[in-house]
Amino acid sequence: MPPAPVHLPNSDPEATPDPVAAPPAPAAVPLTPELFAALSRVAARSDPDAGAPRILLTPELLAILRGELEPSPDDHSDLALHLRLSQQQLDSMSASLPSATPPQRPQSPLPPPPSHVPPPPPPPPSAHANPAMEMALHYRPLVRRARLTFEALWGRYRRNAEHNPVPGSRNRADLRALGAMIKGGLCLNRDKRIVGPVPGVFVGDAFNYRAELLVVGLHNQTQADIGYVPASKLDGGHSVATSIVSSGRYLDDHDNGDVLIYTGSGGSPPNAGNLALTSSCKYGIEVRVIRCHDCHASPSGKLYVYDGLYKVHSTTEVCKFKLVRVPGQEALGSNTWRSARDLINQFDAKIQPPDYITLDMSKGKEAVPVPVRNTVDHDVFPLKFEYLARPEFPAPPAMPGHKCCINAKTACSETSGCVCVKRSGGGGPAYNADGMLLRGRPVVYECGASCRCPASCPNRVTQRGMRHRLEVFRSTETDWGVRTLDLIQPGAFLCEFAGDVLLADHPRIANANANANTGASTEEWACFIDPRKFPTRWMEWGYAPAAVLPDDGEEPPRFVQCPAPGYVLDISKRKNIAAYISHSSLVPNAFVQLVVRGNEDESCPHLMVFAMEIIPPMSELSIDYGLGQ
Repeated sequence: MPPAPVHLPNSDPEATPDPVAAPPAPAAVPLTPELFAALSRVAARSDPDAGAPRILLTPELLAILRGELEPSPDDHSDLALHLRLSQQQLDSMSASLPSATPPQRPQSPLPPPPSHVPPPPPPPPSAHANPAMEMALHYRPLVRRARLTFEALWGRYRRNAEHNPVPGSRNRADLRALGAMIKGGLCLNRDKRIVGPVPGVFVGDAFNYRAELLVVGLHNQTQADIGYVPASKLDGGHSVATSIVSSGRYLDDHDNGDVLIYTGSGGSPPNAGNLALTSSCKYGIEVRVIRCHDCHASPSGKLYVYDGLYKVHSTTEVCKFKLVRVPGQEALGSNTWRSARDLINQFDAKIQPPDYITLDMSKGKEAVPVPVRNTVDHDVFPLKFEYLARPEFPAPPAMPGHKCCINAKTACSETSGCVCVKRSGGGGPAYNADGMLLRGRPVVYECGASCRCPASCPNRVTQRGMRHRLEVFRSTETDWGVRTLDLIQPGAFLCEFAGDVLLADHPRIANANANANTGASTEEWACFIDPRKFPTRWMEWGYAPAAVLPDDGEEPPRFVQCPAPGYVLDISKRKNIAAYISHSSLVPNAFVQLVVRGNEDESCPHLMVFAMEIIPPMSELSIDYGLGQ
């Protein structure tokens, strides 16, 4: 049975069950094909097929189906949420039947929320697919695309403000980016008021600005902490809360993660947000909780972490609300963030926590240690290889006339006349002052060994090595993977792919190609990283639709092309942390950018990994390897 929509059912308000005291599920009964067919017809609100057996719909039958949909503690949080919503649908159907005994319910009727399923609708689930995960996989790219557009616009407005500052102006690039997206119709769920989970937004997702919350529809207020559906949009005449941002600005707020004592806004008449939270308490409506943390790694100095769904269990006359987290969700994002910081503090103190088989698999070859953790078994596979921090390319060919930065005494910039900066194309430098990649390109030309600029030059970002704390970990899903212990900002450099360089004419490459062409086993390619197979994911980073770009007269970027890489990396004996990054063809959170330094051979570019989006602590890195190409 497909899951219920993400909104609450628009059913008879008098028949709405008590969300706290739900009827107990009966003993498990096998779900027969006939039973499933009957439920499918009821869910579709359609007449039964010609010739199909008719099954009388009774409260007892719906109770059996409700028991079949009981979430398991091992279920994914998205699946568990949709199973509970489906159970609410069945409870509503059961209460509307003539022979049904209405369960206990609130004194006042629950106002039916508006229709708010965001377009486009997801494709119908396949016969053996997980419907909740299919929905998540359908909407996640839409959420990622909206956030990438916001990042591109924010970066564009920020650069314009830096180059052309307006005296007395706050130059809020985030609000200008939000305004442009609203004007261009690029915000998700803008005209919807979603109650419950937002499709494509996962527990633990982090945001730098409040404006980003509005971009994806997670919160609908630019300043107020309580998001709600106003009474004018509901038939029952009562507003209901959909989300809150807990900023911890009140000294008497209490928050231990699963239980939050939230203080609303005072005043007379009562604040609209407080009234909405009171209605949510009365009717048992789930509220999204976003916690705000101070964070120096965020450009706003704040980090907004989505911590999932809570129910308002009680309220007082002094505008205090007790919210309790709905069980069965993913781990609390804010707690995960704090746990990552605790791990880093232990590493800095040279303390080896349990389950870590080494504190630095690179043995000092990287700028930061690379720990390895295994909580699954006793495998020490990553320690069996020699760690190679960077590939050893052939000596670059002579480039007569290459005079990049010969007379430079300071860092290269857009106006310094640096040849390397100009070679990258795009109308400006590849990186900003913080070392973030401004926009993906076919190739980035950094200053190299032949350049006279200092090591602090902003056009030498990848040469300074890893700056973020990453760890290799054993996973039951991806064998070995890489996750971050830091909060990583979009456009940040992560690491470089390293291995033994085999040029295109190497005998091993020729043999592997011959075997592949004849249909023979291609297992030998499993130990190769082929730069030519990485898709052009760089095109997704830093791109903003022309329809919403500011009218500042800037010409479209003209990127320089470079020859296809003429080598592969052999990681059968020597490799580094990048070789353990997992694959994702749908929504990878990192991408590979080709980088050439100074007068290096353009046919042997470096394979540099950059973050495509905000990556919260303890999140696994993934890139698109172009498998199957």
